[in-house]
Order: sequence, then structure tokens, then C-alpha cells
Amino acid sequence: MNTLADYEPLAYYTGTLRASFEKNAADYFDALVKRSGVNEQENAATVARYNAACVKAQHAEKKLKSCKVLRGFVIFFIVAALVAAAVLAVLYFMAEQPDWILLLIAGICLLVGVILIVLLCTKLKQVLQTRQKKYDKAVSLAGSIKEQAMTQMRPLHALFTWNMTRELIQRSVPFLKLDETFDVKKLDLLRRKYGFGANNDPNTSTVFLLSGSVDGNPFLFERVYRCSMGQKTYYGSIVIHWTTYERDSDGNTRAVHHTQTLTASVTKPAPFYGYDTRLYYGNEAAPDLRFSRQPTHANELDEDEIEKTVKRGKKKLEKRARKAVGAGTQFTEMGNAEFDVLFGAVDRTNEVQFRLMFTPLAQQNMLELIKSDDGYGDDFAFYKTGCINCIRSEHAQHWQTDTDPARYKSHDLAAARAAFVEYNAAYFKSLYFDLAPVLSVPLYRQTKPREFIYRDVYPANYTGFEAEVLANRLGAAPFAHRAAKTDSILKASFVSKDGGADRVAVTANSYDTREHVEIVSVFGGDGRMHAVPVRWIEYIPVSNTREMALKAVGGTREGYEALRSGSALASFVRRYAPNGESAYCDGLIAFPLGGNGFGAKADAELSGIFGQRAAAAAGAAFFVGAEAVRAAADKLDAADDEARKRRAEQAAEGTNEAPALSGKGADPAVQKTDPAPAAQKTEAAGSAPAESVSEGNASAPEGERTDEPFAEYTENAADPFAEFDTNNEKKKEE
Repeated sequence: MNTLADYEPLAYYTGTLRASFEKNAADYFDALVKRSGVNEQENAATVARYNAACVKAQHAEKKLKSCKVLRGFVIFFIVAALVAAAVLAVLYFMAEQPDWILLLIAGICLLVGVILIVLLCTKLKQVLQTRQKKYDKAVSLAGSIKEQAMTQMRPLHALFTWNMTRELIQRSVPFLKLDETFDVKKLDLLRRKYGFGANNDPNTSTVFLLSGSVDGNPFLFERVYRCSMGQKTYYGSIVIHWTTYERDSDGNTRAVHHTQTLTASVTKPAPFYGYDTRLYYGNEAAPDLRFSRQPTHANELDEDEIEKTVKRGKKKLEKRARKAVGAGTQFTEMGNAEFDVLFGAVDRTNEVQFRLMFTPLAQQNMLELIKSDDGYGDDFAFYKTGCINCIRSEHAQHWQTDTDPARYKSHDLAAARAAFVEYNAAYFKSLYFDLAPVLSVPLYRQTKPREFIYRDVYPANYTGFEAEVLANRLGAAPFAHRAAKTDSILKASFVSKDGGADRVAVTANSYDTREHVEIVSVFGGDGRMHAVPVRWIEYIPVSNTREMALKAVGGTREGYEALRSGSALASFVRRYAPNGESAYCDGLIAFPLGGNGFGAKADAELSGIFGQRAAAAAGAAFFVGAEAVRAAADKLDAADDEARKRRAEQAAEGTNEAPALSGKGADPAVQKTDPAPAAQKTEAAGSAPAESVSEGNASAPEGERTDEPFAEYTENAADPFAEFDTNNEKKKEE
């Protein structure tokens, strides 16, 4: 099987894609090695020398440790001998009838102590110094050889970028396209065409995004940092004592003392934090169908256990079908009981579209995914709401999404190659098996997206999702409330558009804490009630809002790091962010804003720093102000008048030259523009609100801040999967 055209994603991966991807990864790495000029044989020889030097260093370390242990024993015996001599001498002189044997033994102990001291300060010291020098020399030699190997590898390390994983996937999987960024057009497509929900949950903050398309149908991987309120139990205890009296067998009264530890508990609300990764996939097939299913981990069962599970589940489905007939609701069993039980989705809302979606081939593909151990087995939840499909898998929660090339940097070329192939293969496997459930449905692959007309102008340059990713890259410190005692959930809301940059308000939602003591009465073994104090924490919501600038500068993270270490970018950022914080991700740069306002001129200056000269010039020309635009329009009018005069003179002279075009084509080099729209945009850009920092929820006067620039395009702003999301409830139970 060489393609996915046969709609068998599991067999395609195990039979073709896994091996070909690993080969492509190795070839990609080898191409980098060839480009860098690193000599593999020379590096292998240097690494072999380094390994041999490490063995010698380890041997020298063992000898040094044994000598130090011997020194410790000698010191112990010296102390013991001197203490014994002193004790025996004291006993001898304090005795009424002194025994000369005590004095003799004391003298021997003293002599032994002196000999050991001499040995410690001479021979043993020399041996220890010699072994220390040998060990230091061995470590130094190993370090110098490793540095040689690192020097050999530096040309290769310089070619490593954060985008290598994305490029490798693009080359290896032709039907899978990955976007550079999750831009406003992709968000508009997902919302208006497929019904994707708004990013307005104050308890979640986006920390990772990866968007793309499969055969033209869009998808989005999103990892959020989530806060959910649950219940936390606090405990307190005291120890009580009491005395009882009883008679023994002889008739005597004796006291019996008792001790008991009394424990009490109270349960109070508390925030819990964690990451949640999901895949959202848009497809216009079965648009009226809604269902949900949860993982069964059937791959951990053997055939007999699966058969028993199916039999039990079939009986429940038959009972459910009978009830549905009596109640007049929609539920009909599928012809494949194994699929119906293991896949679930008994809450489906449209039986016809469910059967169109899950044909016999789709059922077979899904069962292979569920029962096989070749991927991750049945570890995924599947939610469908209209045209949006959501996959939440257990393996995605551990997906290492940060493609930091530092994990490949090594002095050993062979080790670097192995690490590169291993990481990228694991990255792609996690991504592929999140897509596998939707790839298992032939109807989805057969349904091509209809044409979508994007809007000409968008209210924001960037999405709120991207803004939150950059805010989380900066960390919570620049935005957190001064009284915050817990983690912060960073939410971004659009403020204004300044040329190619956006100003967004980042609100950090967190909690202050206050300690309380609650007294709980507990009945003790002494027959009395006792007050047990239990300390618990009250969590008080606090929030703080600070503005942040966000701009696309392109390039790579490596280029950003090089510019950040220079003076131009560092001084520019410090002008707006007093502490000089900035963050970069997927071609976007962000930094918190201080007292100085960020406007069109700053946007043009930042473009110039990153080498975007054309963008800087365009931004400056567009946002220079209404007066400048009018002046430019006057010059264009004058140029048009001059051109008309020349044409009139040429016509009067009777020349044979072709007449110049009139109207819009009067002068191809100089086009007249209408100053009114530019003036309006300039005026709008200058009306951005000032920075706001306050406790509680941030708010702004109407017309100055739009929390969600796409709110007017979204019919359903609520999370379409809220009714299926059991994640928060599970956290509360824990």
C-alpha cells in the first residue's frame, strides 16, 4: 500500500509511511551534514577519542574516591585512638589502685594515633594529591577533546532551525499541508464556514497552535492551559489524653493512661491547573450530525475479553433501541455490533448521516484503530458538532510540541542524527494518529471544500489565539496581579490595529489566598466532644490587564535571537517594555507595553529593524496622517494637470505620437488615490485607548476596545463541545 487513497490509515502508516518518514528524516539530516561540510569520519574518530578519555577519567575518579575513603577511615581511627588514650589515662589517674595495663594501652593508642597522623600528613597526602592531579588531567583532556568535537559540529548546529520538523512533514506527507501561522483568514474560514467557536473562555489560555489542511479540509491543533474550580480537602488533628481506673485480678486499683489522635477535615473550593490538547477538523460532510464517544482502551483487551464486552454492550444497545422506539426518538442499531459497542456514539442525532459517514469501510478502519497497538490504540475521544470534529487523545497530552533544535545539538554526529530521527518520528506519529480517526472516514476524504470568499479587510492583523500564545511565551510575570498567589490564565483581547501591528490587552486571571481556621467538633474516646482546628485556604479572584504589541516580522527564531542580542532591537523594546521582555514564535514578535504608546511610527521602525524595508515604507506612507495624504493628493492632481497640458501641446503641434490615456490611466507611474479612506484609517489608528491595569475584569468604553474582533461574524460564540467536555468534571472529582 503506497498511498492513502485506499482509506486505510493504520495500514498506510505501518506499511509505508512510518519507514518512509524515518528515511526522509535521515536523508534530511544527511543533507544538512553535507551542506555544513562536517566530516563524519573525522567526528567519529574524535568521539572515539573522547569516549576513551572518558573511560580513563572514570577510572581515575574511582581511584581518587577510594583514596578519599581511605583518608576518611584513617581520620576516624586517629580520633578513636586519641579518644581511647585520653579515656584510659583518665581512668588510670582517677583509680584508687591504678592498673599499669591501662596506662600501657593508653600509650599504645596514643602511639597509633601519632603514627596515623604522620601517615595522613605525608604518604597518604602525597597519594591523594597525585590521584587528584591525574583525575583533573583526565577530565581536562576529555573536555578538550569534546570541545574539539563540538567545534567540528558547530557548522551543522548553525543550520538547525525550529522549522525543520514542519519542513520535514511537508516533504514526507503530500496530502498534509501545515500553515506558517494560524492567521485571521484561517480563523475566518473555520468560523464562518464550519462553525468553529470563539476563544472567549476566561479559564483557558492558548499556549500552542498548529494549523493546516488535509486534502483541502482545515484542521487546528490547540493546546490550552486550563483552570478549573474543584474541591480540595484539608485535614487537621489533635492528640487527646485521658486516664481511667480499673481493678486488677488482686482487687487493686490502677490507673490506665490513654492517647488518641482525633482527625477532622473540611472541603473547600480550590483552583486546579493543567494542559489540554485537542485537534479541531472542519468538513462539510454530515453537517446535521452530532455525537460523542469516549475511549474504551479496547486495545488492552484480548479477543475473548473483546467478545464478552461486545455481547454485554449489544444487550444494552438492544434495550436502548426498544426504548427509543417507544419514546419516538432516533436511535437504531448498526448492523455491526462490534463497531456499535466499541465506538459508542449512542448520543448521535441523525441516524441517516451517521450511516453515510460510517460506511462498512469506515467501520473497519475505525475498529482497526481501536483494537491495534501499532499506533496508540483506543485512547481518543471523538466529538462532532455540525461541520466541526474534535479529537482529544491521551497521547496528545504528552506530545512534545516544542521543536527546539537544542535537543539535537551534540558533539557526536551519530547521536545527533539518532536524536533528530527519533524526535521527529515521534512528533509525526502523535500528529498523524490524532488525524487518523477522521482519515478513517472515506466520506471526509471524498468531500472537498467548496470555494470560500475571504473578506477584503479584517479588523485585526492577528488572531486572539496567536496573541495568547505570544503572551504565554512572555510568561505571566509581566501581566500578573501583584497579589497573585497562583498561576495566571492569560486572555488576550483586541485593542487597535497600528499598521502591521496589533495592540492587544492581556488580562491575567489568578487568585490571591487567605488562610482560615475552621473548628470541627469530633467525638473522642474519652466520651467528650473536642474542637479540632483545620486550616484551609480561601482563593480570591484577582486580575490585572496590560497591553501588549504584536507584529509579524518573519524570519526565524535564530535570526530573532541574533537581533535581540544587538543594540537596535534591545533599545527599541526597552523603550516600550521597561524590563526589555520580548517573545518570538512562528514569525511573530510580542512585547508588553509600558507608559509609552505604540503607534504607526513604532511599527515602521520595528519593520526596519527586522529588514522589512518595503513594509516600513508602506506603513509610514499610509499612516503618516491625513494632512500628508491630502498633500500627496494635491501633488498627484498637479501631475495630472501637467500631463494634460503636454497632451494638449502635442495635439496642437500635430505629432504622430500615441495619445496618453486619460482618467485612471493618466500616468502609470503615478496613480491618484482618494485621501478620504486613508484619513479615516489614520484617525482610527490614533484613537487607541490608554493602558489599563485594574483588579477584577477589565472593561473599556464602548467603541474603544473589541474583545473579539470576529464577534460580528460568529453566530455561536459558545464552545460547541461544552456539553461533551467531561474534562472539568473529572478534575473536580479528583
